[in-house]
Amino acid sequence: MDKAQLEQLRVQYHDYFSIEQSVLANIRPLSQSLPDEQEFLQMIPEPFLMASEQAVLDRSALKALSKLGELAEELAAYLKTQAKKLDMMMRYVLMQQDDANYRQHTHSFGGSALNFISTAPLPEGQTLEVKLFLTGADGAVYFLATVLENEVYQSAEPDIEVSAIAAQHQPSATQSPAYLVRAAVSRIRDEDREVLVRATLHEQSRQLKRKAQEREQQRTLEGKR
Repeated sequence: MDKAQLEQLRVQYHDYFSIEQSVLANIRPLSQSLPDEQEFLQMIPEPFLMASEQAVLDRSALKALSKLGELAEELAAYLKTQAKKLDMMMRYVLMQQDDANYRQHTHSFGGSALNFISTAPLPEGQTLEVKLFLTGADGAVYFLATVLENEVYQSAEPDIEVSAIAAQHQPSATQSPAYLVRAAVSRIRDEDREVLVRATLHEQSRQLKRKAQEREQQRTLEGKR
């Protein structure tokens, strides 16, 4: 990948909101250069295509029902229950795609960015195959990313997972540094990018709600003193 393409990806890296969240992912460096769109589409595993199509159908059905008003409430509740069952089955199918050899957890992600912790720096411009297993009913997404940069990772709290991985590679008393790898999403279907954006908004909502609850609990404790 030439410098012009990398610079374009550096700009695109900031196109969408990103949020810090540890999410299970398979991240595999590819020996090939970034494939074109048609080659990328042929690389997508079938379960990820199925999951995406199911999500689109669920949203379309519920959107159509919303136009029927109160008469559709019971039917909508029934369909949501069925959709939840299908989501559980689909998640089981998707988790069969999880390969322990390439298992990682994200540091943060968004519609155009992926950041994760690695025990070794990755080459700038390196193409990564990513299978991102989102939490709950948010689904899973397959995409390609391109490494932009690495920086030594310093966390305020010890990262147990990173320490365990490092210990496997270097069991001596001296622990090698961990690296925060910043990568831009470089190949993804539009509908899958939408899933990523929706997942970040869901997580942001959950985090804001959790912080509000913590503040309320703190005020309650202070009021009892």
